[in-house]
Amino acid sequence: MSAKHVETLKERLSNSIGLPFRDILPEDMIQQNLDKENIKRRKRLYTPVITLWTFIRQVLDSDKSCQNAVSGILSILCDRASDDGEKLPSDNTGAYCKARKRLRLSFITRLFRHVGQMLHQKPDDEFLWCNRRVFLVDGSTFSMYDTPENQQEYPQAKNQHKYHGFPVARILGIFCLATGAVIDAAISSLCSSEISLFRMLYSCLNPGDVALGDKLFGSYGDIALLSQKGVDSVFRMHHLRKVDFRKGKRLGSKGIYDHLVTWKWPGKGTLHLEPELYVRLPKTMLVRELRYFIHIKGFRTKKVTLVTTLLDHHVYTYELLAELYGLRWQVEIDLRHLKTTMRMEHLQSKTPEMVRKEFYVHLLAYNLIRATLWEAGIENKVHPLKLSYKGAIQHVLNFVPILAMMKDTDVIYGIYGVMLTIISQGKLLERPFRVEPRMVRSKKRQFPRLTRPRQEIRKKLIA
Repeated sequence: MSAKHVETLKERLSNSIGLPFRDILPEDMIQQNLDKENIKRRKRLYTPVITLWTFIRQVLDSDKSCQNAVSGILSILCDRASDDGEKLPSDNTGAYCKARKRLRLSFITRLFRHVGQMLHQKPDDEFLWCNRRVFLVDGSTFSMYDTPENQQEYPQAKNQHKYHGFPVARILGIFCLATGAVIDAAISSLCSSEISLFRMLYSCLNPGDVALGDKLFGSYGDIALLSQKGVDSVFRMHHLRKVDFRKGKRLGSKGIYDHLVTWKWPGKGTLHLEPELYVRLPKTMLVRELRYFIHIKGFRTKKVTLVTTLLDHHVYTYELLAELYGLRWQVEIDLRHLKTTMRMEHLQSKTPEMVRKEFYVHLLAYNLIRATLWEAGIENKVHPLKLSYKGAIQHVLNFVPILAMMKDTDVIYGIYGVMLTIISQGKLLERPFRVEPRMVRSKKRQFPRLTRPRQEIRKKLIA
């Protein structure tokens, strides 16, 4: 492939899949990160920039095969090859797969964190909660291709049969409440807890932020360590901690279920902290505990008890805190978009290094779609979180071939504006208090479970 055609492909990818993200992920910023990583480029078709955009398009597509990704490259180049009489590159996936391996993990994570932080800084006071930036914290898992390397790094659950399960990774993400963007994320094996992964990501939180999470994160140590960084927290009360609203200082009109109370240092060995962190913990800590009730048929939780360091009940009222914790469900929706909509539940990479790269490229692509939703919502005066995430992916992928073929800049941006308008029309239905049974109508086919190596059973079948 000639250098001229490589530049053509690079330009067309930038005008198509890269166009919606040009403001938040410009090409010069990509080049700066390539220079920081000291990544040298040879004259080949799959340069780092082309490989990155192809990789992003691959994880957004429902068909995540490398063959489909290479086919997309050929379709973008087909008219140029016919005009110049030059042959199209081979449809063999070897060159693209090698190019993906050459992309450094640090380069991908730099871009992912940059996009997340840039998108997180976009909302103005209208989208903030009490003029505060709120982070949602939650974890999940995903499985991957069953290879000895993956099993060694991310072993499956111990209670599973050797041939029934797959290698499993535990992940934790910190999401922006206003935009839905992932600010930072960590990945490890099942041996690591979500708490330990959360503590690895403290550095991405800034003074004045508010951390919002479920009861797993509401320990004395985590609340105290976050408070020392100037970060307030709103967590569900852990079920093992006893709450007595007869004690402490009652607050406001809901004082019977809203009070200030002093927590005492729980002692070493109970928080699973490193010794140097135990020394930093205060002997006592003043926190606010409140409880509210849900009287809606179909809801599982009837009583919710929160603990927070937002002590001023005049600014952060009982009702506002109850409403804020209700918004915690947004993180479950964000994780569902990653795992179900983008099909990250099971990755096909065969080595731990490629698993991590594919994981962070999924997060990068997720943030870029969130950036597109943000732009579409702001331009058309619709709240971005009320727009269909899956619809945005479909429209972006369907407009890619059209944008790639356009040469006139005005025409490109005109079509791009039409795409944003169409995305803004995909509003999610308002279905408050929706209740759905977790059941399926169709019955999946039943096959015997695999209990021996597949090679042995194959030999037995052909014997």
